[in-house]
Formats: sequence, structure tokens, C-alpha cells
Amino acid sequence: MVIRQPVAVKFILTEAAKQQIIAEQRRQIEQVMNELEQIEEQGKQAIEQAMAQSGELAQQVRLQVENEKRVREQRREELFQQMQQFQQMELGTEIQNMTVETMVEVKPGDDWTKVLLGSEIIVRDGIVVEIRQNGQRIEG
Repeated sequence: MVIRQPVAVKFILTEAAKQQIIAEQRRQIEQVMNELEQIEEQGKQAIEQAMAQSGELAQQVRLQVENEKRVREQRREELFQQMQQFQQMELGTEIQNMTVETMVEVKPGDDWTKVLLGSEIIVRDGIVVEIRQNGQRIEG
């Protein structure tokens, strides 16, 4: 019988990978900051326009603008915390990046605990450096 099994793809944290991740997180933080500025500007205009119609509408718009700002501020804080975590990580750390699937043949007599161990693909700087199956390194 053939079953589908998840395969963990991990990357080894190198200086280049670390700097790339931190740069990407800084870019995302900057993007969120730009979104916050846009929300602030557009929100002021929307509130002014709503005030011309009714105070109740203006209050609804103000609440919506505040909610949008709060969502972006939370995202900015999450990104900042993630960036700090990566800055503190030691080089050589294996980090789960994604999961892919593979097909695995299971037959009578197989050790189910080993099947459950699954497989891992280890990547360093974009190159597959190791494949592990059932907790064991596969020689290629």
C-alpha cells in the first residue's frame, strides 16, 4: 500500500540566510509602516467626509480606521519579534521552513513507529545537503 506522508523541509541557518531573513523582515516592517501612514491619511479624509453626513457615520469610520491601524501595529510587532529571534539564533540551527508530501510504500512487517518518523530534507543556502528518512540519514 502506498500512503502520502508529509516531509519536513528545514534549512540550516547560515550567515547569508540569516541576513537575508532579517532584511526581508525589515522590508516587511517598512511596508507595514507605509500602510499605517496611508491608513492615517486616508482615515482622516474618510472621517471628514463622514462628518459632513453624520456624526454616527463618522464614529463608525473612526472605529474602522482604528481597527485597521491596530491590525497593522500588531503585525509590525510580530515581525519585529521574529526579527529579534532570528538575530539571536545561532548559526547552524535547523529551522522548519515548509512541508511537502511524498508517497511512501507501507507493507506488512514494516515498523510503524519508523514510518511515523517520516522524512526530512535539509537545505543549506538553497542546496539540499541531507535527506533523512525514518530518523536515519539517507546516503545518496
